[in-house]
This record gives sequence, structure tokens and C-alpha cells, in this order.
Amino acid sequence: GRTNDVVKLQPAWINVLQEDSVTLTCQGDHDPGNTTTQWFHNGNFTWTENQPSFSFKARRASSGYYRCQTAYSSLSDPVHLDVISGYLLKSPAILFIFPPWYQITFYLAMGLLFAVDTGLYFSVQRDLQCSKGEWKNSKVRWSQGPQDK
Repeated sequence: GRTNDVVKLQPAWINVLQEDSVTLTCQGDHDPGNTTTQWFHNGNFTWTENQPSFSFKARRASSGYYRCQTAYSSLSDPVHLDVISGYLLKSPAILFIFPPWYQITFYLAMGLLFAVDTGLYFSVQRDLQCSKGEWKNSKVRWSQGPQDK
């Protein structure tokens, strides 16, 4: 039987900003001599490409469902793309929904360092308490060398 093609989005998320570059790739069985790919947008045949992927600048009208089909595969399942207007970024709430990756990395690193630091603190504190008790209950003898043992 024929296999279904799969539409892959690059970037991999379904929400993009207007003017963002988007690449659609149709993954499926391709004949090396015939890489023709048919594309459908919101259920309507839209265009044919001579290669399995193409890029475009996202526009508001680019929102919707994309499907593809090659000569040797069945029509893909739909993939949804939502193009968001750029003015939404001026809202501070959006910044908390989509923080930049460097901020996420920073917060994860700080959380990890805090956890390690806290664990070390309590570990050293416990060891010091144990050592303090041992020092109080033991007599220290000084020796000159191995022969005095």
C-alpha cells in the first residue's frame, strides 16, 4: 500500500510571527527522478513544487492547514500553522508565554545551581555536626611516627 506523506514545519512550532521565515517539507516516498510535490492549503490545491520543501515569509493569509502529496504517497495529514500579528509582542504577557531560549537556559542553570548549592550546604552542615560530636567524645593522642602506634 501507499504510505502517507508527512508535512514538517521549520521552525517546529505552529505559531509564528508575520514576516518569519517558514519552511514546509513533505516527507514521504520520492522517486529520485521525480520530486514533484503537490501542496494544499485549507483543503484547496495551491501549487506544485519541483522539490519536497520550500520556504516563504509568513503572512496573515498563510494561517491554516497544510497538506502535501508526492507521486508515490497518499495525501498527508493536515498540519496547522498560525501566523500571529507582530503587535502582540508589545504586550508583556506574551513575553512570559514565549520567553527567549537564553532566558529559559539561564533560569534552568540557576535552578540547578541553587539545588546543588543547597544540597552541599546541608550535607556539609550535617557532617560538621557529626564531626563535632566525635571530637568532644574522643581523646587526641599525638604520635611521633609509625613506631609510637
